[in-house]
Amino acid sequence: MSVIKDQAENLRKTFSKNKTKIVLVTGGKGGVGKSIVAVNTAVNLAKLNKKVLIFDTDAGFANASILLGVTPAVSIKDYFDKKLTLEECIIKTPYGIKLLSTGMDIKDWLSFQKNFTRKAIEEFFQIAKEHDYVIIDVSAGYNENLKPFYIAADNILLVTTPEPTAIVNAYTVIKALSLLEVDGIIDVVINMIRKKSEANTAEQVLRKTIKEYLYTDIRNVFYINFDHVVHDSVKSQVPISSFKPSSNVANDLFSIAEKLENMSDTEPSKSNDNLLKKLLLLFGFYNR
Repeated sequence: MSVIKDQAENLRKTFSKNKTKIVLVTGGKGGVGKSIVAVNTAVNLAKLNKKVLIFDTDAGFANASILLGVTPAVSIKDYFDKKLTLEECIIKTPYGIKLLSTGMDIKDWLSFQKNFTRKAIEEFFQIAKEHDYVIIDVSAGYNENLKPFYIAADNILLVTTPEPTAIVNAYTVIKALSLLEVDGIIDVVINMIRKKSEANTAEQVLRKTIKEYLYTDIRNVFYINFDHVVHDSVKSQVPISSFKPSSNVANDLFSIAEKLENMSDTEPSKSNDNLLKKLLLLFGFYNR
């Protein structure tokens, strides 16, 4: 066997053994607390001694850095423009997680889509495989450009509120996902709950919709109660789990990370799946 074939075989073995989970966080519409859920889930997973990378792809509205209280000196744009390595574009945070951002300019997202090459994916793999979780914060609503992201995710956290408009938009996202035949596990986060009866109604509607269009059930439904602590933590640019860890809303958010971790220990990996394949799919280099 040639050296090249030897190396390829070794890489395949490495890739297939990797257990990094890709968790996609999305919402039917803006303003439902999607990024708050993404950031606090990442921080809470780190509290469970997991290595976490949060990838903020919501270009033009990338606010994970704001919620974490860090000012990125670099973004993925610098990988393309300044020829930095991807590793050099990753920001360390005070909360034990790392952040990769597409930046605050929508042009950064266009550059990202246009220039992400197979070489970049291999670099991304080398970074991702060192983490237990890659949390991807995507733009709200269904975005055709993000189709590979939905398909590649191991787990999709769909964030909504009990408000009728938010439920309708979440319903629309679910229908769109049905057309993609996603096989990632769907968990629903109902945020900003003021009346439990409203949350119960929202859950019933979404369960019925997912059964009808995706022929499956929601694995978990998480309830997050409305709390002014959230506003205060955002204003202070400190994640809720660190800003006021004893609050009810901090406990609500912690339950998401705890359940994700518990389920990852008990559920078998998807057949014929590995991290490199998922990343190739994620960035449009592989068709399922």
